[in-house]
Amino acid sequence: MMVTKIRQIRGSAACLPLVLLILAIPLLFLFGLAEFSVWALTWIPDVFWVAMVLCIAMVPLAIIPAARAMAGAAYGLASFVFLAGLWLYSLAFTYTEWGMIGVVLGVIVAGIGVVFTAILAALFSASWEVLGNVAILIALGFGTRFLAAWLNVSAQARLVRQQMQEHPSEAIITQPPRDE
Repeated sequence: MMVTKIRQIRGSAACLPLVLLILAIPLLFLFGLAEFSVWALTWIPDVFWVAMVLCIAMVPLAIIPAARAMAGAAYGLASFVFLAGLWLYSLAFTYTEWGMIGVVLGVIVAGIGVVFTAILAALFSASWEVLGNVAILIALGFGTRFLAAWLNVSAQARLVRQQMQEHPSEAIITQPPRDE
């Protein structure tokens, strides 16, 4: 009876370092990511300007129906740059304002919670410039994402119409079911 209790305690004590290691790996990764985001603040604005120039350069291609697929892909890439930069910017600001506790709380909320914690940190510290930057990045990120989706749908519809004109016998037209 006593030997069984000792074995159970020894088994539990052997599992404790493993549990601590499993908990420590994500925290170390998050700490490294937070440090990286602070370091990345020096070159993130340059990457944003490149993405903005790409967006402006794609306006003529977005107008031409035959080139909308390429413009949609470029806007999709720009959207990724804006949203990834938003996340890194928010992570860096949360880390510098609220420390690792704010970062952990932000990441717990589906990973994108650092944007919300950055907004809260900016509100509580009255950092209106940071709040404005976050708002602009949200608008740029989602605006380019919606524009990319619209351009891709438009390009796909044009391709379907073109295929129907070239090969009318192969066209399958689907209609929604009628209500009876």
